[in-house]
This record gives sequence, C-alpha cells and structure tokens, in this order.
Amino acid sequence: MDDPPHITLLGEYHALPLRRGPHDDFAPDDPAAALGLSADLVADLSAWASGIDAAMNTWLADRDDRLWDAAFVRLHEEGETLAQRLARELAPGRTVSYEGVQGVSCALLGTRLGNPVSVD
Repeated sequence: MDDPPHITLLGEYHALPLRRGPHDDFAPDDPAAALGLSADLVADLSAWASGIDAAMNTWLADRDDRLWDAAFVRLHEEGETLAQRLARELAPGRTVSYEGVQGVSCALLGTRLGNPVSVD
C-alpha cells in the first residue's frame, strides 16, 4: 500500500474499520499500510469493529430497534473518539475523516454518512 494521505474510519458490518477509498477497507495493524499505530489503538479499533458486528448480529436475531439504537449511539460516539485518537497517532500530513457507523438507524443522530465528520 502507498502512504495514503487520507484515512477514513467507518463502522460497517463485516468490514475492517479503516479505508483508503470508498471500498478499500483494511485492518489498523495491516503491515502493508505501515500506519505505526500504538498497540492500544489497534486493539480498540479492532474491538470497535467487532462490537459493530456483534450489535448487528443481535439486531438481526431479535429485530429490537431500541437495543440497536442504544448500541448505535454508543458505537458512533466511540468511533468519534477513535477517529480523534487515530488523527493524533498518524504521521503529519495525513488526515482522518469519520463517517460514522453504517446501520439501520442513522437518522438517530440527525446525520448522514455522506456528511462525514472531519478530524484534522
């Protein structure tokens, strides 16, 4: 992988959390990406992605929108914090955008994935 100037953090079911393009997801500890992230941030990003899968699996099993909405808000807020941490740990000259958690209740926050939160 080239040294990408822009990294996107997006929570999506069964996808890795980082992107260089709209469909090019990769793991935070991918050696080819050579991001040089701390072990703590790598673990937290991986746990966040697993949490999204777990929340969606729960919703698919029981279709309880109230539980999903609560999980969605929590995961979205965790993602905002992770995006800020990611921006601090990346090499100078790189930027990070956070596009939220893709899911059935995106309207909860009054935001759209097409309107990402940028972290410089």
